[in-house]
Amino acid sequence: MNILSNSDPEPAAPQSCLVMLVDDQLMVAEALRRNLMTEADMDFHYCKDPEQAVKTAEQIKPSVILLDLVMPEIDGLTVLRYMRSNPLTKDVPIVVLSTKEDPSMKAEAFASGANDYLIKWPDRIELLARIRYHSMWYITLQQRDEAFRALRVSQRELAENNLQLQELSNNLLAAQKIITWDLQLAGSMQRSLLPTASSSLQGVAIDCLFCPSVHVSGDIFNFFRLDEDHVGFYAIDVSGHGVAAAMLSSRLSQLLTPEMNRGSPLKYSLPEAPYYGIVKPSSVVIEALNLQFQMDDIHTLYFTMVYGVIDTRLRTIDICQAGHPNPIYLPTEGTAQYIGEGGFPVGITTLAEYDSISLNYASGDRLFFYSDGITECMGMNQEMFGPERLLVFINETRDFPISEVLTRLEQNMRLWRGSDKFEDDISMLALEMSAGV
Repeated sequence: MNILSNSDPEPAAPQSCLVMLVDDQLMVAEALRRNLMTEADMDFHYCKDPEQAVKTAEQIKPSVILLDLVMPEIDGLTVLRYMRSNPLTKDVPIVVLSTKEDPSMKAEAFASGANDYLIKWPDRIELLARIRYHSMWYITLQQRDEAFRALRVSQRELAENNLQLQELSNNLLAAQKIITWDLQLAGSMQRSLLPTASSSLQGVAIDCLFCPSVHVSGDIFNFFRLDEDHVGFYAIDVSGHGVAAAMLSSRLSQLLTPEMNRGSPLKYSLPEAPYYGIVKPSSVVIEALNLQFQMDDIHTLYFTMVYGVIDTRLRTIDICQAGHPNPIYLPTEGTAQYIGEGGFPVGITTLAEYDSISLNYASGDRLFFYSDGITECMGMNQEMFGPERLLVFINETRDFPISEVLTRLEQNMRLWRGSDKFEDDISMLALEMSAGV
């Protein structure tokens, strides 16, 4: 007698009252069928053979089972115990049917797993009410269990996703550390290209201010000896920020060198000693750079710059301005003033033309070259620092050494900004013609 099954232990929740009767008497089945046939929410299934009861229940998945106690071959209590030992039927409500009002029989039925005990036959209203009650309880139980299963799946998936997110987060943090380290190293390398602050070269005192908005900057500047009578200098601001701008500024720094063996545009070769000449006027240098660094689909950056040559013997300064902010000239006798006419940025068009201006200087005269990160620095009141405020500052600090001037300017910029971080790179190159020139 095989009435147990090893089928899939996951029951499906019924959607209506599916009533299964296990009884060997056809008359009982017909009577129950007639009672249920008018109920739209009830479906009826009859199992005459108690030995097939468990298998039938596995197949049709009833929401309630009506089980007769007295049957041939196998009695109802045995069927009940088989039902409760089967994973697919262990929770299905089972209402035991009996013709006897026997307390001991009731006790044994409930002990074996019965949910209810009815004497054949109760009033139709009571019968339908009990069937609906037990069915709805079972349907709710199935829905609850299904919800719990879905919740466990969701929790497991959530835990797996959290692990993946944590792994991704750890990978991103590791990558960020590497990138930050690389950027810091690149920033250090870029700063190594800058001149030493508070320097002096051939009677020209030089100082500088450099505050990049990120680790690396598009601002670059330098000064250098061209020969015993000439000092060259430049200040460059590459468009944009970050790595791309820094790479172009570094490339320009390597190119703008007095060393002719590196392809410098600042000198030209001569057949006799000293075997080189200095490119003059300064506009010629910028014209050459403009042709070399034209923007296209790949190279999308341009730059502004100032290039100049100081003749320490004739005490003149030749300057070309290419879209860079107007330099500030502070004579020993007189107030600070802007010089230059702006010019066109380098790299935008080959049609750009550049002109130089020439200054005669006296000992103690000062020149300031700066990026627009200073004049366009937005303050806490959403107002730009502006060129007029910068000019007033240069006038008010004229009695301080240029190193102190730049220190105070940096302090003023941070106070103005209300932060130690700037939206754009800030740089300034300051020159002072010393009394010994």
